[in-house]
Amino acid sequence: MKFLVRISIASVLALWLGGCATMSEEECLVADWHGLGFEDGAAGQPIAQLGRRREACAEHGVRPDTSAYRAGRDEGLEHYCTEMRGFRLGRAGGNYNGVCPADLEGLFLHAYEAGRELYVARRAVNSVAGAIGDRAEEREHILDDITDMSARLISDEATREERITLLADIARLKERHTELGIEIEDLEHELAMREAEYQEVQRRSPYQ
Repeated sequence: MKFLVRISIASVLALWLGGCATMSEEECLVADWHGLGFEDGAAGQPIAQLGRRREACAEHGVRPDTSAYRAGRDEGLEHYCTEMRGFRLGRAGGNYNGVCPADLEGLFLHAYEAGRELYVARRAVNSVAGAIGDRAEEREHILDDITDMSARLISDEATREERITLLADIARLKERHTELGIEIEDLEHELAMREAEYQEVQRRSPYQ
């Protein structure tokens, strides 16, 4: 249970320690440097995190216990540098900071690359699906514009010059509407291919 609590704390702290390691004077004075090292290691933080902590505490005249921090960090890295953690990090599109020791990095990286392959394949599917959605939305706006222009075209207030302009604009919008339809058809074919590729990557993956 103690281990689970420590991991939970590490996960929460990683959210605000990831970008900086600002510590108050009180935090520096009562710091458990072994525990902080464990938390940073379990969160996959690079050793530079110690430097940021050192800099923050130097403002309060406190020097970190680097030996205790490094020992704790090594323990934390043992929980971070696992096969499944590597896979989940890659699948989420996370970046690996090269923190794992040599004896753990091999399996971690193998799983990370497998997860990364899934991430890239899924991102390709989402990209094409997004492009289809953008064009479909543009087509809807075009139809709305054509409706408004057509209403203005037959109104009694429209001048001859305005009607000429409206007819040209409507023709241009209809042409664009047709072009978008063709683009959507092409993208739908591409989407089918990207989805098949993603499913194949999933099928090959030793991790799920």
